[in-house]
Amino acid sequence: MGLLIVGLCGMSVFLRVPHFHRAEETLHAKALFSEPGGKGYNQAVAARRMGADVTFIGAVGEDGDGACCEKRLCREGISPVLLRKKEHTAFASILTDDTGDNRVTVFPGAVLTAQDIRDAEAHFRTADMLLLTPEIPEEAFAEAIRLSKKYRVKLVLNPAPYFPWIRDYLPDVWLLTPNRAEACALFGGTETWSEEAVQSAPCRTIVTLGSTGAILFENGARIRIPAPRVHAVDTTGAGDCFNGALCAFLLRDVPLPIAAQNAVRSAALSVTREHVLDSLPYAEEVEEAEHSAF
Repeated sequence: MGLLIVGLCGMSVFLRVPHFHRAEETLHAKALFSEPGGKGYNQAVAARRMGADVTFIGAVGEDGDGACCEKRLCREGISPVLLRKKEHTAFASILTDDTGDNRVTVFPGAVLTAQDIRDAEAHFRTADMLLLTPEIPEEAFAEAIRLSKKYRVKLVLNPAPYFPWIRDYLPDVWLLTPNRAEACALFGGTETWSEEAVQSAPCRTIVTLGSTGAILFENGARIRIPAPRVHAVDTTGAGDCFNGALCAFLLRDVPLPIAAQNAVRSAALSVTREHVLDSLPYAEEVEEAEHSAF
């Protein structure tokens, strides 16, 4: 069963800093590292390492960074559908402090258009599940949803980054996976979110809560999913790991609560390692972790 992911594809530069910048402060980084990335890109690698058959649709520039992105996807065993653009390949700067927290700034660069999505329609026809984020322009996002409806592909929406227009598409979503901040924006205010509002959403929802796990809301039920205790080294990409792993387990016909527990366990493993792609665990590691407290 196939997973289709449509998202951002670019290069990420990681800087390890002692703390985040204060006003007018210059910092010396402790370490520098670069690798391909983007939310959809990371999710594709996470899902593939859990054993899913993954096709990734994205856009890159006609440059060395774009070639690097494609090469890594192929190495991971992912089928890349990369549209070449005149713009530079997307770029992200990621600062990580000594506590493992991070700050991310993204330059979108080459992006998908609605026509690009229409040109890739054949991949929607053969997909069983679509994992989508609004890191692509709304017109491309809307076209991806239209095609998922046309071919009855289950839509998993990770609403990161959050935009108000996301609300318009919730009736078409099979599963919504916001983090705490995105849940506040969708179902509450700036700092809180309403469980009652989540329960009344037109789709099943998993709110991810970082080190405390997640909460699944489905058919009126509320299921708390705890996370194992770990020493976090770098939290960058943990949400991407969760979403990719979640879809991979669902495509194995694993029940949603168990798939969510396995995805939380995968994300917990990922934060014990630095960077993103190198931190994403393989299925065997998650299976081993299931029988240990790690």
